[in-house]
Amino acid sequence: MDKEFLEKQTPQKPYNAYPSNIKLTIANRKKDIKKDTYSAEDYVNFGFIHLENKDYDEALECFQKITELEPDNPKTFINLGYVYEKMDMFDSAKKCYEKALKIKDDDIEAIIKIGHILELQIDYHHAVDQYKKAIGIDPRAVEPHFCLATLYDKHDMYDEAAEEYENIIEINPKHVKALHSLGRIHFQDGDYAKALKSFQNVLKLEPENTDAWNDLGSVYEITNNLIQAISTYRQALRINPLHEETNFNLANAYFSLFLSNPNVVNIEDIIKRLYFVLSRNPHNEKVQELLNKIQGSYNPG
Repeated sequence: MDKEFLEKQTPQKPYNAYPSNIKLTIANRKKDIKKDTYSAEDYVNFGFIHLENKDYDEALECFQKITELEPDNPKTFINLGYVYEKMDMFDSAKKCYEKALKIKDDDIEAIIKIGHILELQIDYHHAVDQYKKAIGIDPRAVEPHFCLATLYDKHDMYDEAAEEYENIIEINPKHVKALHSLGRIHFQDGDYAKALKSFQNVLKLEPENTDAWNDLGSVYEITNNLIQAISTYRQALRINPLHEETNFNLANAYFSLFLSNPNVVNIEDIIKRLYFVLSRNPHNEKVQELLNKIQGSYNPG
């Protein structure tokens, strides 16, 4: 599962703390606690402030206190488990999620989080079981479908991943990550028409999605529409000039155009672009290979 999804599943911080007032906020909270005016909500707020500042021991103390105040609330143990996850204490996190399930045996969030822990522990078979269990409880819940899809995707089970991404899109046609990931699977399978449509749908929803513009350009390039590919890559770079893959793809497309029509392309511009990428990532092997290819075939004299 990607990190972004995990963060999305974590309860949102109920208090918006900024660096300028964070110390004052904590101090005021501590004063309240000393006055015995605290509540479970106070500890939740205080705990998320500590989480934001990566003070995990302090956060753990807050969420452990909530288990005393609200021992029958499954969310209490889900929050506590999340702190343990941030501390890389996966067994302890899993036990907390299991406690949440003892309180509410159909709590989908707890089931998904157990699946995530099993993934981290490289127990993929049982992780799949957990995600399928969550889907069985609520077939219209997007999160377990997405977790299952990304797990399949990471392990090259593309047919299974595509099926889950399609399930997600049926539930939520505007799910950008599912649309984008499905497009990449179509591209990999050589179904460029479907890939094109997927990436275009992503861009209708997120017009400034650089990755989608880059992938759309790759579809045009592989289908021998170099001019459209170059235009699309350039659009991606207008949004993010530092996008490494797009800079490489644009250089590669220009070089292909140079080989067929050298009068319309300045080869030195291609070389400069490739050196720019290497200045940011000296270990980019694709860029170095293309540079060697250009230098082997191009004689400026």
